[in-house]
Amino acid sequence: MADHEENSETSSVSSLELSCYSSDFEVLNEHDLQPYQFEPELSDAEVEETPDRDDFSESLDRLMSTNWCQCANCAGMGSIRECRCCQEIPEMESLTVSTGVGCITDHPGFRSVCLDHYVLETCYHWYNQQYGRAIQDANERYRCVAYRMLVQWVWKWLGRDIRVTLPACAVARIREQFPSADGQYVGYRDPE
Repeated sequence: MADHEENSETSSVSSLELSCYSSDFEVLNEHDLQPYQFEPELSDAEVEETPDRDDFSESLDRLMSTNWCQCANCAGMGSIRECRCCQEIPEMESLTVSTGVGCITDHPGFRSVCLDHYVLETCYHWYNQQYGRAIQDANERYRCVAYRMLVQWVWKWLGRDIRVTLPACAVARIREQFPSADGQYVGYRDPE
């Protein structure tokens, strides 16, 4: 008789589960279990920071095409971060609006600040003296200095280790003027 009570008790316990909903463990039927019931929930701040599927899709579209370009001069870049048009950057948009041009590369100052090799050569001497970084290849040297001059022209001074993403149209125009011999470019890098 004791065996019979033990067997019935074991069979009824096997179809029951314990719940951790409160400090008292409740006995629940196995059909009351819900998936993910013990997973932690995101806070409101974490929910806002989490990119949704539409943001990811839009970012991927930026990388795969230039539909995001508003000035008609942008080229595809190597990362989503670099796929920005000059018209999406307030400091550049104000420069283009003030001179009535549709793209920063059409601004009269762009050619003299970023594409004139005499200006860039002079700026390179200052850069080399300041940082001690000699660049042997002339086009690489001009590209490096042209990017720096563009930043200085538009933002004036950013400060140590503060970087901005340059617009794809300006980068493409500088690369067109001073191409890499092997067609490979570094692209945007965070400060080290």
